[in-house]
Amino acid sequence: MKNQKKQKRKRFYKKSIWPSIVLFVIFMASCAGLVTTFVASFQGYLVDSKISDIQEDARNLGRMIDFNRNEKGKTIFETVSYVQAYLEEEKSICITNEREQILQQIGDTVPDFERTEHISIFAPFRVRTPYRMMPDLDLRKEKRDSILKLSFQEIVRRSLEELSDSSYEDDRWMEKPLYHEYYWVEVPIKNPGYRVYYRDALTIVQKDVFFMNLAVLIELVLLGVPTVLLFVNVWSSIAMQKRMVNLLYQDPVTGGRNWIYFLEHSKKILCQFRNTNHTYAIVNLHMIRYQDYCACYGSREGEELLQKIDGFLRISIDRGETFARFAKADFGLLLRSSSKEQCEKRLKKMLVELTGIKKDKMMSFSAGIYLLHPAANSKREKRRQINIDQVYHFACAARGTMRGKEGEYIKVFDQQILQEQLWKNKVEETMEAALLNGEFKLYLQPKYHPVTEKIVGAEALVRWISPTDGMIPPGRFIPVFEENGFITRLDDYMIGAVAKLKSEWKLMGLKQIPVSVNVSRVNFVKEDLAEHICHLVDSYGADHAGIELELTESAFFGNKELLLQILKELKLYGFTISMDDFGAGYSSLNSLKDLPIDVLKLDMDFFRGEDEKQRGEIVVKETIRLAKALHMKIVAEGIEKKEQVEFLAEQGCDMIQGYYFAKPMPVEEFNERVKQDC
Repeated sequence: MKNQKKQKRKRFYKKSIWPSIVLFVIFMASCAGLVTTFVASFQGYLVDSKISDIQEDARNLGRMIDFNRNEKGKTIFETVSYVQAYLEEEKSICITNEREQILQQIGDTVPDFERTEHISIFAPFRVRTPYRMMPDLDLRKEKRDSILKLSFQEIVRRSLEELSDSSYEDDRWMEKPLYHEYYWVEVPIKNPGYRVYYRDALTIVQKDVFFMNLAVLIELVLLGVPTVLLFVNVWSSIAMQKRMVNLLYQDPVTGGRNWIYFLEHSKKILCQFRNTNHTYAIVNLHMIRYQDYCACYGSREGEELLQKIDGFLRISIDRGETFARFAKADFGLLLRSSSKEQCEKRLKKMLVELTGIKKDKMMSFSAGIYLLHPAANSKREKRRQINIDQVYHFACAARGTMRGKEGEYIKVFDQQILQEQLWKNKVEETMEAALLNGEFKLYLQPKYHPVTEKIVGAEALVRWISPTDGMIPPGRFIPVFEENGFITRLDDYMIGAVAKLKSEWKLMGLKQIPVSVNVSRVNFVKEDLAEHICHLVDSYGADHAGIELELTESAFFGNKELLLQILKELKLYGFTISMDDFGAGYSSLNSLKDLPIDVLKLDMDFFRGEDEKQRGEIVVKETIRLAKALHMKIVAEGIEKKEQVEFLAEQGCDMIQGYYFAKPMPVEEFNERVKQDC
């Protein structure tokens, strides 16, 4: 899915800008072709018109010679001499025989019969003439090509030189010649045995070049308007693409780079520096209690703080590193270092500097690290296989192991954390199937009276018996279920199992012993929880009075009004309410005062620690006295020694639960104990 999104982004980039660029290139090539074609055509027209004038003079001369010979009976030599009188001084005539041997010359020069028949004034375009054109014979002293040329650039250069030397008041500057050469053209006559050649000048003046340049300029102006418009369109497309890319890679809160950019840029960095010996670190940087900060100073102040953190990181990272905000107050960093120790040292310095980013406010940060060693990532192919998103979550998992540990702010992901993460993934992948396949088993731990040592109750505990992993203790899967919310499904399963067991006892005629079952705190956000539990129990036909619902004291720190409402409804339905692990955390006496609790379970930590034994006994003694005054029953759990049992019996404790009497056991074994006890 991620690869598909990346490909879509690349296709978007290409679609958004390349059509405009290709269109612009095609248009510019077309314009260049049009201008070149136009200039070449104009040049050809100019040269052709000049040559056509010379050829037209030659045809007129031929008609005059033929007329004088036919009408007046003159010889060709007399006719040419007669015509020569009407020609201009620089124009000459030459008569030859069929072998081009000169018979009569009128003028100072003769044609060079060995030269080419073609002339090209504007190379590389050649203008072919229907008649032979030859230069003067005396031009052979210049060593030139077989084709007489004069480039367009040379004509323009001469035009500019003449223009700079001319006065603006000179009205004849446009008639100044830029190119002036004499050429011989064969005159068409009807007299066999003779050939007549006519000498005339091919002249290009300033006016010719001026009008040609003016036409080119007009064409450039006409083409320039759409060119400018198209260029503006292409530039706008490029600017729009940059804006859209910035929006795609921009974090809406900090204004810096977002997580998409981090994932793509990190992969590029790791591939680019594949041949280095650097150790790279993916870091999860987390601000502790960011929600509390926002609650105290407002969300706007919180966003400004994130912007300051972003600015600090921007100046703290080096070339070949990157960072971006992941979510809330979590930032992902890709840092380069020479070793694990150097990376930790650098991060410690950053954390210290971050704590003072707001001088008037106290803040703290923590970081999780996942190291990418060069030994495992020296090849480009291996670095391409790195899942940056997954590696970042490994860094998050490393930071999560420090939760609740004072004085520890940096943790490197190791094999143990990896195993825990793999186990968590395995639990989440198999929990649904385990519930459907009945792998969760109901175990019971008896509760004994401290004086009679008879079974007076039991606590329902869950055990996961996996066909592959065997018996899985609750501490291995209950925290995972509480984190992902599956604990509510397990609670329903256990309540139903207890209700079913109570119904079976009733049918079997066994002693109806009260059974307590845990209800997780996450359930107490449901307003219809009491009706839901009642429906589960009623579906098996069990009595409500024999089922005790245990709540941990952490449940009392949520929505107290909703909790009180649910507990009152459960009491109305006939259920018994128990507070589990009283004293494990920061128990509030207000909970005992305000909530309808029937049973109070003392945490096992009251009975541990030899140094504080006397103080613990005082607390237990007063707690039992207080509970009795509030008409509550007392259960002491985790009891393992006889002297503890004797002390609790003296204080009037109602029930004892612990390894001193029995461990949690399967239902069948518990039933046998009840029968023996009776």
